[in-house]
Amino acid sequence: MDEALAAAAAPLGGSWVPPPVKRKAKKNKKKRRRDDGGADTSCIAARALAGGFVRESGLLSPAAAAVASDLVRQAPEEAWRRSSAKTDAKAHGKKTNTTRHSYAVGDGGVDAPDADVEALLARVLESVAPSEWLRARRLVPRLQLGRYGRGDHIVKHDDAAVVEINGVPHERRIALVYYLTGEPTWDASLGGLFVDHGSGGRRFAPVHNTLVAFRVPRLHEVTKVTGDRSRYSVFGWLYAPRSSR
Repeated sequence: MDEALAAAAAPLGGSWVPPPVKRKAKKNKKKRRRDDGGADTSCIAARALAGGFVRESGLLSPAAAAVASDLVRQAPEEAWRRSSAKTDAKAHGKKTNTTRHSYAVGDGGVDAPDADVEALLARVLESVAPSEWLRARRLVPRLQLGRYGRGDHIVKHDDAAVVEINGVPHERRIALVYYLTGEPTWDASLGGLFVDHGSGGRRFAPVHNTLVAFRVPRLHEVTKVTGDRSRYSVFGWLYAPRSSR
Protein backbone atom coordinates (compact mmCIF):
# COMPACT_ATOMS: atom_id res chain seq x y z
CA MET A 1 0.00 0.00 0.00
CA ASP A 2 1.11 3.52 -0.75
CA GLU A 3 2.74 4.95 2.40
CA ALA A 4 0.37 7.90 2.28
CA LEU A 5 -2.51 5.45 2.79
CA ALA A 6 -0.89 3.91 5.89
CA ALA A 7 -1.54 6.72 8.39
CA ALA A 8 -3.22 6.36 11.79
CA ALA A 9 -6.83 5.47 12.40
CA ALA A 10 -10.33 6.85 12.85
CA PRO A 11 -13.47 4.73 12.83
CA LEU A 12 -15.52 4.37 9.67
CA GLY A 13 -18.52 5.23 11.83
CA GLY A 14 -18.67 8.98 11.27
CA SER A 15 -17.81 11.85 8.94
CA TRP A 16 -14.06 12.13 9.15
CA VAL A 17 -12.38 15.24 10.51
CA PRO A 18 -8.61 15.69 10.83
CA PRO A 19 -7.29 16.20 14.36
CA PRO A 20 -7.18 19.83 15.49
CA VAL A 21 -3.91 21.69 15.07
CA LYS A 22 -2.84 24.16 17.74
CA ARG A 23 -1.89 27.56 16.39
CA LYS A 24 0.53 29.89 18.07
CA ALA A 25 -0.74 33.35 18.88
CA LYS A 26 0.70 36.11 16.75
CA LYS A 27 1.56 39.50 18.17
CA ASN A 28 0.75 41.39 15.01
CA LYS A 29 -2.45 40.01 13.60
CA LYS A 30 -3.19 40.93 10.02
CA LYS A 31 -6.71 41.52 8.89
CA ARG A 32 -8.09 38.33 7.35
CA ARG A 33 -8.55 38.58 3.61
CA ARG A 34 -12.08 37.96 2.43
CA ASP A 35 -12.33 34.43 1.02
CA ASP A 36 -13.78 35.15 -2.40
CA GLY A 37 -11.46 32.93 -4.42
CA GLY A 38 -9.43 35.82 -5.79
CA ALA A 39 -6.66 34.76 -8.14
CA ASP A 40 -5.45 31.98 -5.88
CA THR A 41 -4.93 28.76 -7.86
CA SER A 42 -2.44 27.17 -5.49
CA CYS A 43 -4.47 23.97 -5.00
CA ILE A 44 -7.58 22.21 -6.26
CA ALA A 45 -9.79 23.77 -3.58
CA ALA A 46 -8.48 27.24 -4.45
CA ARG A 47 -9.27 26.66 -8.12
CA ALA A 48 -12.78 25.56 -7.20
CA LEU A 49 -13.29 28.79 -5.23
CA ALA A 50 -11.90 30.90 -8.05
CA GLY A 51 -13.54 29.17 -11.00
CA GLY A 52 -16.54 27.45 -9.48
CA PHE A 53 -15.85 23.94 -10.81
CA VAL A 54 -12.82 21.66 -11.14
CA ARG A 55 -12.52 18.13 -12.50
CA GLU A 56 -9.16 16.53 -11.73
CA SER A 57 -8.14 13.14 -13.14
CA GLY A 58 -5.40 10.98 -11.63
CA LEU A 59 -5.75 12.45 -8.15
CA LEU A 60 -3.71 9.64 -6.56
CA SER A 61 -1.09 7.38 -8.06
CA PRO A 62 -2.62 4.42 -9.97
CA ALA A 63 -1.36 1.98 -7.34
CA ALA A 64 -2.76 4.02 -4.43
CA ALA A 65 -6.11 4.48 -6.19
CA ALA A 66 -6.37 0.73 -6.83
CA VAL A 67 -5.72 -0.02 -3.14
CA ALA A 68 -8.23 2.66 -2.12
CA SER A 69 -10.88 1.20 -4.42
CA ASP A 70 -10.39 -2.29 -2.94
CA LEU A 71 -10.52 -0.83 0.58
CA VAL A 72 -13.87 0.87 0.02
CA ARG A 73 -15.44 -2.07 -1.81
CA GLN A 74 -14.40 -4.45 0.98
CA ALA A 75 -15.98 -2.38 3.77
CA PRO A 76 -18.40 -4.67 5.67
CA GLU A 77 -22.09 -4.28 4.93
CA GLU A 78 -22.79 -3.21 8.51
CA ALA A 79 -20.52 -0.21 7.97
CA TRP A 80 -23.02 1.33 5.54
CA ARG A 81 -26.30 3.04 6.31
CA ARG A 82 -29.03 3.98 3.86
CA SER A 83 -29.59 7.69 3.32
CA SER A 84 -32.73 9.20 1.82
CA ALA A 85 -34.86 12.27 2.40
CA LYS A 86 -37.25 10.15 4.47
CA THR A 87 -34.68 8.36 6.63
CA ASP A 88 -32.64 11.53 7.21
CA ALA A 89 -35.71 13.53 8.24
CA LYS A 90 -36.69 10.75 10.65
CA ALA A 91 -33.23 10.63 12.19
CA HIS A 92 -32.33 14.32 12.24
CA GLY A 93 -35.54 16.32 11.88
CA LYS A 94 -37.91 17.25 9.09
CA LYS A 95 -35.75 20.13 7.86
CA THR A 96 -32.73 17.88 7.24
CA ASN A 97 -31.81 17.36 3.58
CA THR A 98 -35.27 17.32 2.02
CA THR A 99 -33.75 16.85 -1.45
CA ARG A 100 -34.94 13.53 -2.87
CA HIS A 101 -32.03 11.12 -2.84
CA SER A 102 -31.07 7.52 -2.23
CA TYR A 103 -27.64 6.03 -1.56
CA ALA A 104 -25.54 4.41 1.17
CA VAL A 105 -23.13 6.31 3.41
CA GLY A 106 -20.06 4.74 4.96
CA ASP A 107 -20.61 6.04 8.47
CA GLY A 108 -22.62 3.24 10.01
CA GLY A 109 -20.94 3.30 13.38
CA VAL A 110 -18.85 0.15 13.11
CA ASP A 111 -15.79 0.08 15.37
CA ALA A 112 -13.30 -1.74 13.19
CA PRO A 113 -9.56 -1.39 12.47
CA ASP A 114 -10.00 1.39 9.94
CA ALA A 115 -6.55 3.00 9.94
CA ASP A 116 -6.47 2.62 6.17
CA VAL A 117 -9.85 4.35 5.79
CA GLU A 118 -8.71 7.42 7.69
CA ALA A 119 -5.45 7.39 5.76
CA LEU A 120 -7.41 7.37 2.50
CA LEU A 121 -9.55 10.33 3.60
CA ALA A 122 -6.46 12.21 4.75
CA ARG A 123 -4.69 11.57 1.46
CA VAL A 124 -7.68 12.76 -0.59
CA LEU A 125 -8.00 15.89 1.54
CA GLU A 126 -4.30 16.71 1.31
CA SER A 127 -4.45 16.28 -2.47
CA VAL A 128 -7.29 18.80 -2.61
CA ALA A 129 -5.91 21.38 -0.17
CA PRO A 130 -2.90 21.52 2.17
CA SER A 131 -3.78 21.74 5.85
CA GLU A 132 -2.16 25.18 6.09
CA TRP A 133 -4.41 26.46 3.29
CA LEU A 134 -7.49 25.14 5.07
CA ARG A 135 -6.53 26.63 8.43
CA ALA A 136 -5.80 30.04 6.91
CA ARG A 137 -9.38 30.12 5.57
CA ARG A 138 -10.94 28.50 8.64
CA LEU A 139 -12.30 25.67 6.49
CA VAL A 140 -13.40 22.51 8.30
CA PRO A 141 -13.56 19.25 6.28
CA ARG A 142 -16.23 16.60 6.63
CA LEU A 143 -15.59 13.53 4.45
CA GLN A 144 -17.20 10.09 4.26
CA LEU A 145 -17.65 7.13 1.93
CA GLY A 146 -20.50 6.82 -0.55
CA ARG A 147 -22.05 3.88 -2.40
CA TYR A 148 -24.74 4.02 -5.09
CA GLY A 149 -26.52 0.84 -6.17
CA ARG A 150 -29.30 0.20 -8.66
CA GLY A 151 -31.90 2.99 -8.46
CA ASP A 152 -29.81 5.27 -6.25
CA HIS A 153 -29.65 8.92 -7.27
CA ILE A 154 -29.92 12.57 -6.17
CA VAL A 155 -32.30 14.99 -7.85
CA LYS A 156 -31.22 18.52 -8.84
CA HIS A 157 -30.00 20.51 -5.82
CA ASP A 158 -27.31 23.06 -4.91
CA ASP A 159 -25.71 21.52 -1.75
CA ALA A 160 -26.30 24.68 0.30
CA ALA A 161 -26.60 23.83 4.00
CA VAL A 162 -25.70 25.20 7.41
CA VAL A 163 -24.59 22.97 10.29
CA GLU A 164 -23.23 23.62 13.75
CA ILE A 165 -19.60 22.67 14.36
CA ASN A 166 -18.48 23.08 17.95
CA GLY A 167 -21.52 25.26 18.54
CA VAL A 168 -20.74 27.63 15.66
CA PRO A 169 -22.91 27.78 12.49
CA HIS A 170 -20.89 26.70 9.46
CA GLU A 171 -21.94 26.63 5.81
CA ARG A 172 -20.76 24.44 3.00
CA ARG A 173 -18.19 26.31 0.94
CA ILE A 174 -16.66 23.63 -1.32
CA ALA A 175 -18.08 20.21 -2.29
CA LEU A 176 -15.81 17.26 -3.12
CA VAL A 177 -16.47 13.92 -4.81
CA TYR A 178 -13.61 11.50 -5.45
CA TYR A 179 -14.59 8.46 -7.52
CA LEU A 180 -13.29 4.99 -6.66
CA THR A 181 -15.24 2.95 -9.20
CA GLY A 182 -12.29 0.71 -10.05
CA GLU A 183 -11.88 -1.29 -13.23
CA PRO A 184 -13.24 -1.70 -15.83
CA THR A 185 -13.92 1.96 -16.61
CA TRP A 186 -17.45 2.97 -15.64
CA ASP A 187 -19.75 3.01 -18.67
CA ALA A 188 -22.24 5.87 -18.99
CA SER A 189 -24.97 3.33 -19.78
CA LEU A 190 -24.82 2.27 -16.11
CA GLY A 191 -26.16 5.67 -14.99
CA GLY A 192 -24.83 7.35 -11.86
CA LEU A 193 -23.66 10.34 -13.91
CA PHE A 194 -22.80 13.69 -12.34
CA VAL A 195 -24.82 16.39 -14.11
CA ASP A 196 -23.41 19.90 -13.71
CA HIS A 197 -26.32 22.30 -14.23
CA GLY A 198 -23.98 25.16 -13.38
CA SER A 199 -22.44 24.68 -16.83
CA GLY A 200 -25.61 24.01 -18.78
CA GLY A 201 -26.05 20.34 -17.94
CA ARG A 202 -22.70 18.76 -18.78
CA ARG A 203 -22.63 15.08 -17.82
CA PHE A 204 -19.64 13.29 -16.33
CA ALA A 205 -19.27 9.58 -15.78
CA PRO A 206 -17.75 8.65 -12.39
CA VAL A 207 -14.30 7.85 -13.77
CA HIS A 208 -12.05 6.00 -11.35
CA ASN A 209 -9.41 8.13 -9.56
CA THR A 210 -11.08 11.37 -10.70
CA LEU A 211 -12.16 14.19 -8.39
CA VAL A 212 -14.90 16.76 -8.87
CA ALA A 213 -14.78 19.90 -6.69
CA PHE A 214 -17.05 22.91 -6.89
CA ARG A 215 -18.02 26.00 -4.99
CA VAL A 216 -21.32 25.81 -3.13
CA PRO A 217 -24.04 26.65 -4.08
CA ARG A 218 -24.04 25.03 -7.55
CA LEU A 219 -26.93 23.14 -9.12
CA HIS A 220 -26.15 19.51 -9.93
CA GLU A 221 -27.62 16.02 -9.73
CA VAL A 222 -26.67 12.36 -9.90
CA THR A 223 -28.69 10.25 -12.35
CA LYS A 224 -30.11 6.89 -11.31
CA VAL A 225 -27.77 3.92 -11.37
CA THR A 226 -29.35 1.50 -13.84
CA GLY A 227 -26.97 -1.46 -13.56
CA ASP A 228 -26.02 -3.86 -10.79
CA ARG A 229 -22.50 -2.49 -10.39
CA SER A 230 -21.96 -0.29 -7.31
CA ARG A 231 -20.60 3.24 -7.69
CA TYR A 232 -18.15 4.04 -4.86
CA SER A 233 -16.71 7.39 -3.83
CA VAL A 234 -15.34 9.60 -1.09
CA PHE A 235 -17.48 12.70 -0.74
CA GLY A 236 -18.05 15.63 1.56
CA TRP A 237 -17.61 19.33 2.05
CA LEU A 238 -15.29 22.01 3.33
CA TYR A 239 -17.24 24.17 5.76
CA ALA A 240 -16.58 27.79 6.72
CA PRO A 241 -17.97 29.82 9.65
CA ARG A 242 -21.14 31.43 8.37
CA SER A 243 -19.98 34.93 9.24
CA SER A 244 -16.70 34.59 7.26
CA ARG A 245 -18.16 35.38 3.84
